[in-house]
Amino acid sequence: MANLILDNAYVILLLPLWIFLIIMSARFFAVYVNDKIIYTLTLLASFFGILLSAVSFLKLDTIVEQSFQFLKSGNFTLYFGLHIDKLTLVMAFMLFMVSFLVQIFSVSYMRNEPKRYRFFAYLNMFNFSMAGLLFSPNLFQMYFFWELVAVMSYLLIGFDYKDNVKSEASRRVFLINRFGDTALAGAIILSSYFMYNYAGNLTLTTLSFVDMNIISTLLSAYASSPLFYLICLMFIIGAAVKSAQFPFYTWLQDAMEAKLPVSALLHSATLVAAGVFLIIRLLPLFTLEESILQIIAWLGILTALICSVLASIETHPKKVLAYSTSANFGLIFTALGFLNVKAALVFLIAHALIKSMLFLCLDENENYVNYVTFLLGGLSLSGLIFSGLIAKEMLFSGLNGVFAVLFCLTAFFTAFYIMRIALVMIKNKELVKSIHFSRFIPIAGLFILNVIFYFVIRSQVSYKVAEPFWCALAGWAVVYLLYRKDLLEKFTVTPKLLEKFYNNVIPDFYNKIAQASNFIDVKIFGNFKPFIMLAGIGVKFTGWVENNIMNKTVSLAISGAKKMSELDSKLQSGNVQTYNAYAFIIVTIIITLIIIEYAYIIRNLT
Repeated sequence: MANLILDNAYVILLLPLWIFLIIMSARFFAVYVNDKIIYTLTLLASFFGILLSAVSFLKLDTIVEQSFQFLKSGNFTLYFGLHIDKLTLVMAFMLFMVSFLVQIFSVSYMRNEPKRYRFFAYLNMFNFSMAGLLFSPNLFQMYFFWELVAVMSYLLIGFDYKDNVKSEASRRVFLINRFGDTALAGAIILSSYFMYNYAGNLTLTTLSFVDMNIISTLLSAYASSPLFYLICLMFIIGAAVKSAQFPFYTWLQDAMEAKLPVSALLHSATLVAAGVFLIIRLLPLFTLEESILQIIAWLGILTALICSVLASIETHPKKVLAYSTSANFGLIFTALGFLNVKAALVFLIAHALIKSMLFLCLDENENYVNYVTFLLGGLSLSGLIFSGLIAKEMLFSGLNGVFAVLFCLTAFFTAFYIMRIALVMIKNKELVKSIHFSRFIPIAGLFILNVIFYFVIRSQVSYKVAEPFWCALAGWAVVYLLYRKDLLEKFTVTPKLLEKFYNNVIPDFYNKIAQASNFIDVKIFGNFKPFIMLAGIGVKFTGWVENNIMNKTVSLAISGAKKMSELDSKLQSGNVQTYNAYAFIIVTIIITLIIIEYAYIIRNLT
């Protein structure tokens, strides 16, 4: 049974992709138009992801790799496949668990949306992208899915693309993430270059995670010290941007324009967790230099403190939770900087359960049950009850000195902004007594999982209440006293230093870069005769290509399109049943080809 599950683990990855193809192709060809079919297929994909991840975790006793040759160029061979270990299965379990509950919530939430089938198709494709990232056996495959995750996040955030505000927000999110993706791509290319030229083993050029210890040692040995630091910093920048760390956390505020289920999904164990996952995978590289680990730790604690302060002066509930996400992932980065991986993973899971629950509680159906659940979730996120309590105590136990002090400050501000936003939610509002059961079920499920996770971890780890608990308790008390004296409104002005940084310093910096680029372009390249001659040759060559290749290609395409239209006109019988028959044949062919491809992959894996 164990071998049967593990040998077919690729189903975890491919099932969401299959459902995405079924929904999009079938809807396009008007074969399946029943929303219940779409909902059922989507929920089943996530449910089987949960089941297979959990069973595989229980049965796995060693690292399993399944791969096949994807690309071969000379002596370079790139493999695609699966890398299965305990870390992958834990992350996959959280991905599908949170996705499953968010999808249940979305069935009711998106009921009146005209293009809801596209929304659920995107959710499946997002799960496929994240699962592909988590199960990647090497950095090249991870980067492919890393970019695919970014594309699907862009589509989910900008789902209402006709809304200019949401469309612009999705573009900003996508562009900011390109900065981190570029840094990550550069680090991968440089690392692969060193392996290709100096390793003596070409299999290492794909940067597989199984060989990461060897790769890290060789990089440290053959790369000069500045270049080694540059590679490490580029990896860290890629992870920091994806996990919304300072100073790149602003994209997470733009992401709040998305639908409520999307916000709950992106802020839990999915999109922002990808950066943490990358850091954990590359710890063998970072541990070779103590200063690199210090950079990760300082980056995390400063992000946690800055974003906690910003959350304390923000009044929009979703933006408060967005700042909170950056702050809490900052604490995870800090734990990883201290090599406290176990605490980081426990806190990652606890945060996923709590934060997704808090987002779903912000439903427009404001009732007492949702409000009480939000308060309990806030208490847990503050580190006062349930999984949030034990997770923060585990994080704190590995810190010392100034890091412990800053951690306590962050605990105070976390309690402060959660209590503050809870009071803002109830002030001048009348909560209703009725609840929407279909939307409350996933909220209750996340809350129960939060409690269960606390008792599971408590049975494995001993802890004691320390300073962060009392700091959080003080934060709740302070915000309540300010509320009683009507002083909370004074905490709404952005700090002048950060305001100046983002409104003046960054635009001025980019303006200087633009001026320098313009000077190089006009004064240097524009007056350099060899360059001008080379550019002229390029223009002439381009003109020849356009006239002799591109134009003729377009002409052929036009004539082909005319012939296709003539054929299509003959097929246009006006009979709906005939159209459905055509569509069903096409969909059947697509699914058959996919099944054949699965069979081919399985034969190569076995």
